[in-house]
Amino acid sequence: MAWYIDQGPDSDVMISSRVRLARNLEQYAFPHRMDAQTARQAADEIVKAFFQDDAERKRHYLLVDLDSLSFEDRLALAEKRLISEDLAKAGDGSFHRAMISRDESVSIMINEEDHIRIQSMQAGLNLEQAYDAAKQVAAILERELPVASHDKYGYLTACPTNTGTGMRASVMAHLPGLAMAGRIKDTVDGLIKLGFAVRGHYGEHSKSQGNLFQISNQLTLGISEEDLINDLKRMLQQLIEQERGVRRELYRRQPLLLEDRVMRAFATLKSARLMTHEEATELLSTVRLGMALGLLPNLQPADVNRIYALIGPASIQKAHGQAMSPAERDSARATVVRDLLEPSGA
Repeated sequence: MAWYIDQGPDSDVMISSRVRLARNLEQYAFPHRMDAQTARQAADEIVKAFFQDDAERKRHYLLVDLDSLSFEDRLALAEKRLISEDLAKAGDGSFHRAMISRDESVSIMINEEDHIRIQSMQAGLNLEQAYDAAKQVAAILERELPVASHDKYGYLTACPTNTGTGMRASVMAHLPGLAMAGRIKDTVDGLIKLGFAVRGHYGEHSKSQGNLFQISNQLTLGISEEDLINDLKRMLQQLIEQERGVRRELYRRQPLLLEDRVMRAFATLKSARLMTHEEATELLSTVRLGMALGLLPNLQPADVNRIYALIGPASIQKAHGQAMSPAERDSARATVVRDLLEPSGA
């Protein structure tokens, strides 16, 4: 089963945790300065170093030649957060590769901004386990490849803001309570002042949809990976309690209003014939809030998680095996949602 179907610690607020490690090969220029021949050579070296002759690793990981995929197929991988949106939109001919674990919890992107970007995902607030998995992959590659580093500055990266640990630790936070209470802007501003980055669902340059926010560390230099994770986690524990407290207060003050909002969202999802991605995401956010408050006892978190994974524009087209107009996608999306919610009662 894919990792994102599971429930993890504090999943009512923290949907998922991600740790990303950036590494570069010391004998090559950074990817944006490589020609096609050099990019291919670097990609081949990385793939060979990772798989070696390890039969178990070859069974557990799938090698994906991104240049051979259609644009929609690459975007579908980005919608599931298996690769970055930048890598999905990169032009052909740069020998972009990805090695993705069968459970989709770990992916290794090749020739993105850095030669190697290792990404590990876990359900809920589980940064430690995500880091351990990413660290294991990094250790395999670092044993076989000369990695660019500096005695004083640490790992060298294409973007100076990643130099040091080369690590970005982040969570996908669901904050409908703070949004409904009109406190989300102050919360985001406060997090930024504390030195954390806050972005939309798909990371940098994306907007928040469905009250989902990606929160990550910005500091990577002069501090250990463990300390970075501990600092982030301490802040997130406070945010979790704040969000839960606001939800309880909203429900205490106006229970009928909140129940009506949740039930209307659930009914729309179960009956609509046309549904945009944005509308579906907003309605699912309300339903997820209702689940956290115990208003939809027959609906399982795994059902909602599956819907999130399948309703992106590219994912809809990939499932149907053809390009589709926006109206066709909206119709297909509504059908997917209805089918997945069919066993659920109100």
